[in-house]
Amino acid sequence: MFLDRVKLVFLLIASLTSLVLAFSVNAYTDYSFAATALVDANGNAHVVEKTVFTLDTEDERSEFDYYLSLSKTTLADWQKFSKKIKYHFTGSITGLKIIATREFSISYSAASVTLEYDVSQLFLANQTTSRSTTYSLNHNALAFSSTRSDEISLGNGMQLTIILPEDALNIQVIPSPSLQKEKKVLSWIGPVSGKWDVVYAREKPLSVEVNEFFLQLYEQLSTSGALLLILLVLLALVLIKIFKMRGSS
Repeated sequence: MFLDRVKLVFLLIASLTSLVLAFSVNAYTDYSFAATALVDANGNAHVVEKTVFTLDTEDERSEFDYYLSLSKTTLADWQKFSKKIKYHFTGSITGLKIIATREFSISYSAASVTLEYDVSQLFLANQTTSRSTTYSLNHNALAFSSTRSDEISLGNGMQLTIILPEDALNIQVIPSPSLQKEKKVLSWIGPVSGKWDVVYAREKPLSVEVNEFFLQLYEQLSTSGALLLILLVLLALVLIKIFKMRGSS
């Protein structure tokens, strides 16, 4: 009889523990997620990811405020508030900044964590002509949920925006953007899943190409010593002309 009571107590404790863990895991409710990648002329990008969630109890709000009060925090400190708080672009990442704040304009219990960083080679360059370069989306630099490397998946309340360079030409996009304020701003809103491709081209102005040609020619002549030879020949021609003019006079 005593053993049966002990077993019953242990079962109750185990059940209560499971309930507590279940509530603690699902304590923070995701509200929205938005990622924006501003692409530069070389295919690298400046990324801003903002995750908004709600703090459902007073203990959760106190915990969030505690981390806000710390002078230093890490990415791992904030990841307990939402699974969406992570790098959604991967590769060579630099300059990480973490901005956390309460979002009282949404509700008393809302809060957000914003990641801001730079990622290299979001687009891979392929020079097709002397003036034209094609840029293709680097699927290996994306860390959105998917079973295939060329596919990404955006869940409910998730938004992805890619802002291409101002001089981007011949833009090809799969899938079609959900929002497109202008041709250079591509924006998708979940749920959406499937193959993802963005391709565009950039052309070097003819004046730049001409300047680069003469600069390269000058550098080649300078390193080879040919420039000095040309100057000596020109000087000799000038002197010969001067002597001829004097002789004729």
